[in-house]
Amino acid sequence: MCDEPSIKVLLVRDAESAKNLLESQIISVAILDLNLIPLDDLKLFSKHLSPKPVVALISEDSSIAMRIALRAGADDVFLRSELFENTNAFVKSMGRQIRRAAHIEDASLLRDSLERSLEELRADHHAAQHVQQNLLPEKEQIINGVKYEYTLTPSLLLSGDFVDAIQVNDDLSVFYLADVSGHGASSALVTVLLKNLTGRLLRNYKRNSSFDLLSPMATLHRINKEILLTRMGKHMTMFIGLLDAKESKLTYAVGGHHPMPILSTKGEAHFLEGRGMPVGMFESPVFEEREIDLPESFTLTLFSDGILETITEPSLAEKEALLLRTLKNGFISSAELTAQLEFGADTHPDDVAIMTVSRA
Repeated sequence: MCDEPSIKVLLVRDAESAKNLLESQIISVAILDLNLIPLDDLKLFSKHLSPKPVVALISEDSSIAMRIALRAGADDVFLRSELFENTNAFVKSMGRQIRRAAHIEDASLLRDSLERSLEELRADHHAAQHVQQNLLPEKEQIINGVKYEYTLTPSLLLSGDFVDAIQVNDDLSVFYLADVSGHGASSALVTVLLKNLTGRLLRNYKRNSSFDLLSPMATLHRINKEILLTRMGKHMTMFIGLLDAKESKLTYAVGGHHPMPILSTKGEAHFLEGRGMPVGMFESPVFEEREIDLPESFTLTLFSDGILETITEPSLAEKEALLLRTLKNGFISSAELTAQLEFGADTHPDDVAIMTVSRA
């Protein structure tokens, strides 16, 4: 059997003592005798204690006096004589006011606890954002004579989009753009896994223990296996390329990614061809690997699918046509492309990543 909560009654006999009590004690319910407390002090108490209840005692049975007390902030009004002549009504009213005060205080404690939890969550997200940003490559870098640069605009504090460019040796580099399903911390966690895995594949290559990194298709299969092992219920779309700067060849594979990258050369632009299943969704996915020759000067522009939500054209075909028209004249930096497509708002419906790979 639970003990009933104890009730502590504090009694003061003048307005000054009441004010001191208000400042020094946590008050749940106040009962103010308007013979001893001026009306202005009733307003002060009501404002200070709100939304906790205040009960006023008046000496005359007057509807005017009652209205004045209620307008001053009292939640209930009793005649002083009723305390003795109608005790049950007063006790019932006070029971209601005490229960109401208890609910208010419980809600306040719950709100404080929730605010502390939200503050801790915000701090965790900021820490995770810092980790994720440190995993990203430099905004602009040149590897084997090829320039890699990107912009990444998250819809939330953390992003499910991720890009990277890795030097394999003096001729080869690997680059990719991945778009993890969903948003927030769980999606960002998958990008950390992705960075860790590609780093492992690079170390394995340098130790001559594995050469999966030299095959975009084999790399997709490795990533697919790793994501399934996490059992996080996450998957991603991904474009990954292996660029041989010496032979001017691009070998690439696609994991369910759309839109495809756009290759711009000599006043022309077209989407690369290729298809494949999403990564991390199936035990035995089908990916295909393609190889193309690259001219001396080229620009390859990669997007996450969030770009399609920022373009105002009504149909997918018109959105893709706009991208081709914009890029037909060759290199446009990801930052400039961001500005041209006018999605530089404070919020976005989806993460947007743009990466360019170019050689002038």
